[in-house]
Amino acid sequence: MYNQLSAQTEHKLDNSAIYSRHLPTVRQLQYFLAVCEEGNFRKAANRLGISQPPLSMQIKELEEKLQTTLLVRNTRYVMLTEQGRQFRDKARNWLEGLSLAITNVNNYSTDRITVGITKILGFNFIPLFSEFISKFQPNIDLLQQDYSSKELLAEFNKSNIDLVIISDYKKNNDQANSLLVYQEKLVLALPENHPACSGDEIDLNTVIDLPLYWCKRYQNPGLYDQLQKVISNLTASLVLQPKLPNFLTMLMEIAMGRGMLLLPASMAQAHIPGVVYKKLTTEYEQQLSIDIHLLWHQQAENTVIQTIIEYFKHHNTVDTQL
Repeated sequence: MYNQLSAQTEHKLDNSAIYSRHLPTVRQLQYFLAVCEEGNFRKAANRLGISQPPLSMQIKELEEKLQTTLLVRNTRYVMLTEQGRQFRDKARNWLEGLSLAITNVNNYSTDRITVGITKILGFNFIPLFSEFISKFQPNIDLLQQDYSSKELLAEFNKSNIDLVIISDYKKNNDQANSLLVYQEKLVLALPENHPACSGDEIDLNTVIDLPLYWCKRYQNPGLYDQLQKVISNLTASLVLQPKLPNFLTMLMEIAMGRGMLLLPASMAQAHIPGVVYKKLTTEYEQQLSIDIHLLWHQQAENTVIQTIIEYFKHHNTVDTQL
């Protein structure tokens, strides 16, 4: 019979088994473990703060539910049967798991917040943000979907998100506070056989023979306008072509000499034969960057949010605060 019970515990139970009246109670498991650890009913009863008769009654009911003998006892000692030893180990694991689940629920409910991070950067490759996620992981629920800054801002304004890290933010909401926490430089992905690749840095005037994959203005108005200003001062016109939906496909097209791409430095991680990533010259690097803002609600008093704000203020390398 114990083997049948053990087989049930090792596999997923159906609903009828989960709600069976024949399952042991938590109290019975606790009483049984106390007897196992003390080796004596009297000492176990004292430890539990009860008298000996109800303890004996609960152990008897437990054995009847399991339809097996767990303990052999006399007036002086208690001895576990083989079934009792196996069930003791299982019972301890169940109670430890239940205790941990209760602890996690309490921690979850007391001071956790929802955080959204825009998909525009490779945040895992930026120490500031990878350390932030690691440090606050116990206190935040990080949205896993790929949200644009525009989508995150919409959810934030509906109060569906407690805190967001986004790009291209213009302060126009009296209900939100914001802090400029990071600036990401752009690099250029281009075919490795292009003559301009011989140098360490790229002057955009030397690659105007290649079309540039670029976003639509509605996708990132600030960055789009920055590039338009740069283009207007080049020695010749630069052809813009829409970005492809798949990033790796776009890199393959670049490897075949069909274009180039400006992208955040943290996103330049994919190694594709025929593609190189190059820094821009200081002139263009200063004009083309992505500002990353931390946003939180005006009335936010959550201690986790306040601690996160202080974290970014302490680690902030950007002079301007909004």
